[in-house]
Amino acid sequence: MATTAEPEQPARRPDEGRRTGAIVAGVLLVVGAFLLWTAARDGDLDLQGPRLAPLVVTAAWVAIAAAYLVKEAAKRTKAEPMSWRAPTGVAAALVGFAIALEYAGFVVSAAVFFVVTARFLGSRNWIRDVVVAIALPLAIYLAFTRLLDLFLPAGVLPL
Repeated sequence: MATTAEPEQPARRPDEGRRTGAIVAGVLLVVGAFLLWTAARDGDLDLQGPRLAPLVVTAAWVAIAAAYLVKEAAKRTKAEPMSWRAPTGVAAALVGFAIALEYAGFVVSAAVFFVVTARFLGSRNWIRDVVVAIALPLAIYLAFTRLLDLFLPAGVLPL
């Protein structure tokens, strides 16, 4: 019985698998910092009025992106193949959310966005994804429109 020699696999660099996460974290951090700067530079930082919500949201964005970047930088031993599937899918879902927001409204477009994003990020628990995708946008919509008196598009739902 003749055996065939397996072809040699090209050597992978130790940092090859960490690039995707670090790139995504870096982009999120830069975009978040720009948005925070944009929200903070216009006018005074009064706690009353509609300026507080963008500042809080973008500050949280920057903090989470920075933590994600630190986490990705700490992954020094685990090498995995570079994949653009997740970042590309999430970016496409975000574009779809922005387009659907005007027509379907916040709750419906955010629910679809959450489920699609969870799929691209590797979640396989449909029940949890759908429950979160319905409950979270609905709670955010009601909090913004009823408690804060801020406008979010209702779309097809008569809320």
